Amino acid sequence: MPILENRAAAETALRAALPRGSVSLRTRADGDFSAVLPDGTRKALHLAWAGYGYPRDVERTLRDERVIDARSKEDLVVIAARTLSDGARQLLRSEGLSWLGLDGSAELRLGTVWVDRDGSRTSPALRPAIGWTRGRADVAEALLAIMAKREPERPGADDVPEVEALANLSGRSLGTVANTLASFDANGWTAPGRQPRSRIVANAPALLDSWAVWESTQRRRFDGYHSIHREPQRVIDDLSAAFGRSLILTGAAASEEIRPMLTGSWVVTAYVDTTDGWPGVDLGTRRAKMIPAAVPRIRLAPASQVIVKTRGPGHRTWVSSPARTYADLLAGSERELEAAEAFRELALRQFS
Repeated sequence: MPILENRAAAETALRAALPRGSVSLRTRADGDFSAVLPDGTRKALHLAWAGYGYPRDVERTLRDERVIDARSKEDLVVIAARTLSDGARQLLRSEGLSWLGLDGSAELRLGTVWVDRDGSRTSPALRPAIGWTRGRADVAEALLAIMAKREPERPGADDVPEVEALANLSGRSLGTVANTLASFDANGWTAPGRQPRSRIVANAPALLDSWAVWESTQRRRFDGYHSIHREPQRVIDDLSAAFGRSLILTGAAASEEIRPMLTGSWVVTAYVDTTDGWPGVDLGTRRAKMIPAAVPRIRLAPASQVIVKTRGPGHRTWVSSPARTYADLLAGSERELEAAEAFRELALRQFS
């Protein structure tokens, strides 16, 4: 069944989608339904929740043990979500499953009862705008970095850390962290946890999607430089010699260390851990005799506190957290965009 407050909303949407007098639903003790069809046939009906309704949300729901069990017993299965994307709808059609959205859309195949209804896919009440700010984004980045280090299958993998831990990692105040988590609650990304005053991440893919898209569209300043080398690995060697352990690779430079995918040359993007900001970056580039370029092979920027505190060891130098790497891939070239989803599947499994 759907979790938390989504359970009642999904049930209400299902009952509203069914034609009057067509299917009679009764709630069973195990939380599923007993459905009586127009011909008198009685079938068990399992209503499952798929979050925001992206294909990865649906795929995760289809792997749920209760859904697998219901399908194996040939029970009726209905997948509910806030709204179903076109890709998610196609996936469910290929699986022969019924679905409905809280936006009023539905495609139900329950015996002889067929329902095809399109709803308002732009309802602001269903997709509340979080109103991203730099402070909220830093808190989200810290949370995503912590989760990316956990094994998805282990207990507690979805626990939200203490406010103090997120404040320390993000460099933001306790008040900013608390307000940010409250906004995540309102969006359904986080929810009350198993213990009093605890939280869990209830919809990790939607949280990462929203944050990464916002980050990738920000006008973050990077200075571009020329390089005498076309081979990116040679460029990284030169940067490592110039900046040492203050260098933090991101984007393609970081993702290629985990899983090489790109052929030929690509722009090396990196942050520099410096207390001087841009003067610290300029000092390193002058030392390396790097030449500014309008069409660069190297892009550099000072690292924020959250980027520094969430970095991890690479083969030769630091790399940014998987979430930061993913967001910077989304902000890159078409080739980097292609690499972004493959990187997500590999390094951000709990968000896929």
